[in-house]
Amino acid sequence: MKTNGSRNQLRAEDAPVHDWYRFVLSYPPHLVAEYLERFGVEPGEWVLDPFCGTGTTLVECRKRGFSSIGTDAHPIPIFASRVKTKWDLPVQELRDLLGRIVRSADEFLAGRGLPRLSLDSYLVSDGIVLYESSELQLSEEERQILPTGFISPNPLTRLLALRKCIERHTVSALTEIRHFFLLGLAHAAVNGAANIAFGPEIYRTKAKEDYDVTGHFARQVSGMIDDLDNIQKERAEYPPCAVIHDDARTLAHVEDGISAVITSPPYPNEKDYTRTTRVESILLGLIRSKQDLRAVKETLLRSNTRNVFVKDDDGKLVEDIGSIQKICSAIEARRMELAKDSGFERLYHKVVAHYFGGMRRHFRSLFPKLRRGAKCAYVVGDQLSFLMIPIPTATLLAEIAEQEGYKVIGCDLWRERVGTKVRTSRTPLSSVRVQENVLLLGKT
Repeated sequence: MKTNGSRNQLRAEDAPVHDWYRFVLSYPPHLVAEYLERFGVEPGEWVLDPFCGTGTTLVECRKRGFSSIGTDAHPIPIFASRVKTKWDLPVQELRDLLGRIVRSADEFLAGRGLPRLSLDSYLVSDGIVLYESSELQLSEEERQILPTGFISPNPLTRLLALRKCIERHTVSALTEIRHFFLLGLAHAAVNGAANIAFGPEIYRTKAKEDYDVTGHFARQVSGMIDDLDNIQKERAEYPPCAVIHDDARTLAHVEDGISAVITSPPYPNEKDYTRTTRVESILLGLIRSKQDLRAVKETLLRSNTRNVFVKDDDGKLVEDIGSIQKICSAIEARRMELAKDSGFERLYHKVVAHYFGGMRRHFRSLFPKLRRGAKCAYVVGDQLSFLMIPIPTATLLAEIAEQEGYKVIGCDLWRERVGTKVRTSRTPLSSVRVQENVLLLGKT
């Protein structure tokens, strides 16, 4: 049986670069390698990931000698993917800067009652004068969009001090160098300092009174530098990779000539991707206000009720698809039967229609950009998120794709996931297993 642990686990040999920053449910690099081989992609051909996330497809393509393009509408994935595919940074300069940044943060915080929890002796000081502690706080607008309890005061102060040090020490360096260190900061925040965990949805954990932010950052960035050093020693040049901020429903900035697509779009569920990345989005200054947050949500594929807006009309594109309309009607009927009457629950059937309509827009925009003979792999999961009405995501997307001119090549079972626990009139509380598939499409 294909399960989460065996199929979706990051293998030790794949960790370099991939684990610089990674979404908890990202598909693994070996999936990309498998479909690159099965599709017969040749060096010089272009591979596209229109929902590139944290760059798994892009990084693996570069490692294996394939040119790639990634797009995403969310600023955090774009930021992470650009850092993870920039492999020509000066290694010795990075090592020198790391020492200065961490030592400066230690000295600054120690002077304000927050000494280092565990000091690494190899870091050296350059005596730089830093900022007043009054500047080490979020703005009122940032506090309003940070979920309550996601991070405690002391760890947050340490993160903000470290951010100031990064900005100060890289003021005359390449922007890519500053971003390299900021990605290490994001890793320290999400994977240590913050009071959050994923299971698979983000949830708040017991508050941390303090956390060794600089130690985590130093270890993480040191490992990132080692990865770069090894990459540069292995090969002088790597194939090109472009990371583009774009709405996957329009792909306005992607040129023709794509030979393969390997990607995983959001699934129709209640996973708010802007919430799962809220801490690092604020910390890196990518989202600073409610207005910024809304602007991001408006460009995302409608996959949850938190990013559905009154003016949305993607759902109109699937009004002629009976299988989707039947599911939408079943969800609304179940809602009324159960007397579920919250604002979000009233949107359940609409978000399903908008999701599949948005994916139809995506398929329609992508088709002319594909070369004849191009092949596509879409990792998608069936869902029970909306009042336990089954949504066979891969099956429905296959139906839409065929209507847009694609040939359905196949549908591989990738793994099975444990779904929402339910209690029925005939059975006790139990878990439900739902499939995650790889939908295979082609352009003839």
